[in-house]
Amino acid sequence: MLTVLISLLVGLVVGGGLRLSGAIQSTAGAILPGVLVFIGVLIFLFRRVSNMITPVIEEAQRHLQGNRQELALSTLRSGLRFTRWHPLLEPQLHTQIGALLYSQQNYDEALPELEKGAKNPWESRAFLGCCYFKKKDEAGVKRAFDEAKKAGEKDDLYWMLYAWCLNAQGKKDEAKAILDEGLKKLPGNQRLVGGLECLAEGKKLKVQAYGDRWARFGLDGSIATGGMKIPKAMRGFAQRPGFRQRPQKKR
Repeated sequence: MLTVLISLLVGLVVGGGLRLSGAIQSTAGAILPGVLVFIGVLIFLFRRVSNMITPVIEEAQRHLQGNRQELALSTLRSGLRFTRWHPLLEPQLHTQIGALLYSQQNYDEALPELEKGAKNPWESRAFLGCCYFKKKDEAGVKRAFDEAKKAGEKDDLYWMLYAWCLNAQGKKDEAKAILDEGLKKLPGNQRLVGGLECLAEGKKLKVQAYGDRWARFGLDGSIATGGMKIPKAMRGFAQRPGFRQRPQKKR
């Protein structure tokens, strides 16, 4: 947030200075250079924050790859000191911290972190929904997955996760309705069609095809074979807040 305030202040000073000095004769004319300066300073500061937070995320990733989960948690939490400089960074870090605590089955500590987490990507709200499921909070499950719908409706894993939780709660009809809704968004999707067939026959939903993407949610005892790591969709933003990460050129 400080980046926005500082950029705004610099823009006002520049625009006001040009007007008061007489370099620009009208207040309206001073607005454009003030806005341009605001945007330029904002981009510069966002990039500075990106350069500060990138090593933190990379270090956390290395700890996860080495199965040093407590060190990864500590490293991610250390990144919270930068959150006042970027309005979108804090919820992203809370999501990553919450997802890691969730993977440790520490649902009591994971829940408040995930509640403070980001709304996008949809996996953030899905982790929250699954955490509510583990806590046997049916209303929380529905609320979290409904929040994830807009961002996740084009991914069949979203619909399968939601349906799995509902079915496990004994709400087979609601699970069917969710898969039916998913098929309206993803017509002909074979995984969702297969899911409906399984529910109709009273069988478990077939989720093996999702591999580690499913296993990371830990709903049925599955273990991610690729080891613990920050989900890719949530990792990209924190590496470079507000900007896409440019691939490095090979030398």
